[in-house]
Amino acid sequence: MLPKVKFKVAPFEHYINSINYFLSPKKDWDKSYKILNLYPKLKKKLKGIVDKEKRTKITKEFFKELQEKDKKEFEIAKKHFQKEWNKINNKVMIALSEILEIKWPKNTMKIIAFVNPNPICPRNIKKRTYDIYYKSKIMKDISLHEILHFIYFEKWKQVFPKTKEKEFDMPYLVWSLSEMVPAVILKDERIQKIFKHKPLVYQEYINFKIKNKPLLKHLQGFYNKRKNFEDFLKQSWRFVNKYKKEIKSI
Repeated sequence: MLPKVKFKVAPFEHYINSINYFLSPKKDWDKSYKILNLYPKLKKKLKGIVDKEKRTKITKEFFKELQEKDKKEFEIAKKHFQKEWNKINNKVMIALSEILEIKWPKNTMKIIAFVNPNPICPRNIKKRTYDIYYKSKIMKDISLHEILHFIYFEKWKQVFPKTKEKEFDMPYLVWSLSEMVPAVILKDERIQKIFKHKPLVYQEYINFKIKNKPLLKHLQGFYNKRKNFEDFLKQSWRFVNKYKKEIKSI
């Protein structure tokens, strides 16, 4: 049995709290800029407003109106994404299982991709869901990155069974490594033969160097010389722990 990805139009309640979290006035980070630059009218409405309740109210009203206005576009995107993803679903799931050397667990047979206006694509490991922007031009790239997490953490639990599940999310080092490794794992020719693309990772990881060598090249070296996938995980984990002070500064 192989997992199937089901694209659904996200209920308003599914994504609005996430958007408000990213737009918190206390968070001066790339994610908020990404949302506000995509929606300049919202950016204008929120300018100078620091009160959390006011910002939340304005943001909710803005996206409520957007969801009503673009509801046909959401449906069109959902159908298009589903059609395109179905072309590679089975091959991708088989390849990921082979690469990570683990079978897909039974509780991962149904993965939900919630189509919505949030350009940030959060995922929920427990619920097996992730978000996809309804106007995305790189749906397959994003989906591969997010779906990888679902099987990656299953393998992680096998190799490091004492890890607490909260560490699968930011700001923990386990999470940081999980956001680096797609640059390496998804370069595997077994994936690239199915879907040729440049794996998505945070730009900060791409630019960062340790001992005058790009961080991701260190991980690529471990992958190229691995005995098996478990060996790759162990080498990578030792490395990021050794340089965790530097990595936390990213």
